[in-house]
Amino acid sequence: MAGELNAARSAGRPRDNLVGTLILTAARDLVVQHGYDGVTTEMIARAAGASKQTLYRRWPTKSDLVLDAFLEHAVMTVDQEMAADTHSVAQGLAGFLDRTFVALERTGPAIRSLMASAQGNSGFRIAFKTRFIDPRRRALTALLEDAITRGELPFGSDLEAAVIALYGAVWYRLLLDEPFDPSFSARVSRLVVGGLMDRNGG
Repeated sequence: MAGELNAARSAGRPRDNLVGTLILTAARDLVVQHGYDGVTTEMIARAAGASKQTLYRRWPTKSDLVLDAFLEHAVMTVDQEMAADTHSVAQGLAGFLDRTFVALERTGPAIRSLMASAQGNSGFRIAFKTRFIDPRRRALTALLEDAITRGELPFGSDLEAAVIALYGAVWYRLLLDEPFDPSFSARVSRLVVGGLMDRNGG
């Protein structure tokens, strides 16, 4: 009996994982098409072939679900960033921005809708910042800290200002729907690195 129960549980896990993947994919696709405010949990459940109860067992709110749906596309771990080809800090930053831009090619309109919704909803704004923006800031800060460790940037560099400047450039172009390209990534990266060196007397 115990063996049958364990077998049933094991068989259920892949099914649960599949349902979760379908729900996340449906949520992401619908928000890309209709924007955050234009999507309901009922729409997501229907598109995924799941019940609303299944959604709510995993994600208490629509914002929890939608943020999870976009995190896998928008958030890279620090290890993934450091594994990239970074011959110099400027190249590393440009690569970071390029990967961000590639992710935004499809999800940009949806991310704009998330940002717009965050302006009028303080609870969602906090969740959006904590779960979506802050992990990327930490990854970018870690990339710059690694450059300090290698001696490529001076100790005491103003990393907070550098990260804000880099992401400010990303959000500016995203919110105005301006094009992203490797040339822009390289120019912004060189500007930020040059500013850090100049500020510290390098």
